[in-house]
Amino acid sequence: MIFRSISHSLVALVALGGSWLQAANPGPAFPDSLVLKNGTTVYGIILKNSWDSILLQDKTKEKTYPKSEIVRIRDEADPGMYFTEVNRRGELPPWRVIANDLRTNDAIQKLEEIPATRITWGRFKNIPYKSFRVNTSIELNIYGDPEDPAAIEFGIFGLRSGNDKLRKTLRAYLAGFLSSRQEIAALYALNFKGATQTVDGLVFEITPKNAPDAQGAWWISLSNTEKLARTRVSDSEYAQVTRPKEEVVDKYGRLLIKTFKDTQRSMTDTIKELSASSGETLRGFYRNKDGSLRFITKPREEN
Repeated sequence: MIFRSISHSLVALVALGGSWLQAANPGPAFPDSLVLKNGTTVYGIILKNSWDSILLQDKTKEKTYPKSEIVRIRDEADPGMYFTEVNRRGELPPWRVIANDLRTNDAIQKLEEIPATRITWGRFKNIPYKSFRVNTSIELNIYGDPEDPAAIEFGIFGLRSGNDKLRKTLRAYLAGFLSSRQEIAALYALNFKGATQTVDGLVFEITPKNAPDAQGAWWISLSNTEKLARTRVSDSEYAQVTRPKEEVVDKYGRLLIKTFKDTQRSMTDTIKELSASSGETLRGFYRNKDGSLRFITKPREEN
């Protein structure tokens, strides 16, 4: 996903994967395109799709296209691009695929990277990870290399942690990344009160909020045991990309702080494939009051 001469405003959700999208063909490497009546095709990221127009961000600017001038709207991943990928059994999708699904889901109003809290017990102990708060009460964690994750996990904090409708929604979302009936059956066989299944090297697990490593949330996760073992780091290395839980969230899972210490770098900061020409680091996205997609960035810290 390395793209040449992209503007800072497009350090977008594709950068969440840690590198820029690169098309398999010579065409522009953008997830969305509009076919216009004058015969031209324009490429970019759709920031807003309203009843009468499309707001599109290309590599230099935002522009509004009236729907009366549009023949076709393509807002799904191009098969020739690297936004989508077919997983093999036992594999998990790259973060760019997860990001693309999240940004096209209107129910996701905000996704913002937060400091990863220290995990000192269980399967994910000492595994570096990217942590995101989704809307207000949901946490998304991507463990290991975001391009080849060792685990993907959703957690629900607060009163909604017991909401079966939300639990089923997150389960269905994860099921969309699985590649076999056996894997899907294992995921759906899990008891919401807590259970574990293993198929094709993947561990499917639900952790209730009263478990020792639950940090007060209900969790559903997919993980690859071998990759977790290869990704685990020393205590000192782990301390560089995590913070004590009590510094980040309270006992109800509410965020206390959203910033990163000057001496601590997030997983996004440490991903080698990030474009060296970019002066910003992506922290997520949100939808403003009129429904337009906007990106949360910060100036890149100096090494």
